[in-house]
Amino acid sequence: MNNAPDLKPVRDDRGTARNISRPTNILQEMSPFAMSGVLDALSDMVCVCIDGTIRHVNTSGLAILGANNTEDLIGRSFQSLICDDFATTIDNIIAVMADEPDAMPMRIKGVNGKLVSLRLKVVSVPDLGETAHIVMGENVTRQAELTDAIHESQARFRKLVDNALDLICVMNDGLITYINTAGMKMLKAAYKDEVIGQPLETFLHDDYKGIFSGDIRELVAEDMLIPVRFVDISQNQIDAEVGISILDSGRGSNFMIEARDITAHNRAVTALRQSIETLEQRVEARTRALQDEVTVRRQAEEKLRHVATHDGLTDLPNRSLMLDRLDKAIARAKRNQTKCAVMFLDLDGFKPINDTLGHDQGDLVLREAAMRLNACIRDADTAARFGGDEFVLVLSDLTKTEDGAMVAAKVLQALSEPIELNGHSVQVGTSIGIALYPDHGHNAETVLKHADNAMYAVKGGGKNNYAFAPAPNEI
Repeated sequence: MNNAPDLKPVRDDRGTARNISRPTNILQEMSPFAMSGVLDALSDMVCVCIDGTIRHVNTSGLAILGANNTEDLIGRSFQSLICDDFATTIDNIIAVMADEPDAMPMRIKGVNGKLVSLRLKVVSVPDLGETAHIVMGENVTRQAELTDAIHESQARFRKLVDNALDLICVMNDGLITYINTAGMKMLKAAYKDEVIGQPLETFLHDDYKGIFSGDIRELVAEDMLIPVRFVDISQNQIDAEVGISILDSGRGSNFMIEARDITAHNRAVTALRQSIETLEQRVEARTRALQDEVTVRRQAEEKLRHVATHDGLTDLPNRSLMLDRLDKAIARAKRNQTKCAVMFLDLDGFKPINDTLGHDQGDLVLREAAMRLNACIRDADTAARFGGDEFVLVLSDLTKTEDGAMVAAKVLQALSEPIELNGHSVQVGTSIGIALYPDHGHNAETVLKHADNAMYAVKGGGKNNYAFAPAPNEI
């Protein structure tokens, strides 16, 4: 093998070509290779070391060693990153590892102080010098953590099983192969050979032996605790709840059975149930009395609320409730960018009826007028008695002005029909003023005022008709 220095043609600042020996800076030597991206494409750490000092590290190595950039690692001793105790007893562990054919697991402390587990493989690179090595590391931190967790879990599980308060046994091919101390105590067994090797049915009450006679995997699939009655060595009955787990992923017949003694619990439940039944009877009687009392009170409250918000004669919403519904209709129209209308009505010809036939007959006319008004509007609208023979209609969610005119025409027709009063046939009309939100105002008081003014305009112009309030700029 030719060990002479490898000469490479380069050009100086003047452009003259000349041959120079291999660069002394390893990064200069490697830069064409590193720039190719081959090392950075690897998922494992790759470090180039000269005399044990890091001279180059790939992108994966930076991430694994917790470095932000190459300056954090270049020039550092790789051996100083190794945390295993034996590394301190070897002067040049990199050279020693180069003689090993297999990768070695080691713990490395990164620049960020975090420990990682790596499988390290060191390869000598004579072309770069006698002390040149490439250190390759596979990150097995996750595998190491999982392995440690499994070992800890197994040890913890064994301890938990041995110290468990419930019966735990393992069955293989229908026979008990293991039972814990609590299980021995529950079955009153003095020696394990009284239980080990026995089928579970040996310790089951006759009424429950058939539970485990079939495929136990079907019981596991139910994912629920199974009520069982055991029989101990002395033939004492034990009520228990049993859970079953598969130990071999369902491929074989290894199962773990966990049983909790609930005998005392069941006895307590029985006694408690008897007490509860007695108490329930007393509570039920008291509850019925309270429900009756609550019902009467609720009915009284509803009646008072209705009286406070409705007219006593016509049972229509009164002025207070009408204003509340008008406020809500305006808010809804504002939110939905629609319209709402207010119709102010005054009955025409009502006073002569009241004066000649009496107030009782007048009240009948008002009730009949109220019913006819309700029949002219939708469920979402409101017909209210404003006072005397004045009524107000609130029409919600109108899309166009003509909708209000249609309802007004319907009301005129309905109220113009004769009213029969104890053998007397009377007839009234109505004058209707209409105002719209937002055309005539932006609050209930303003819109209602414009509707009232429009109604008086109809009264003065011949009655028994309807008219819209003029636009505010026309007033």
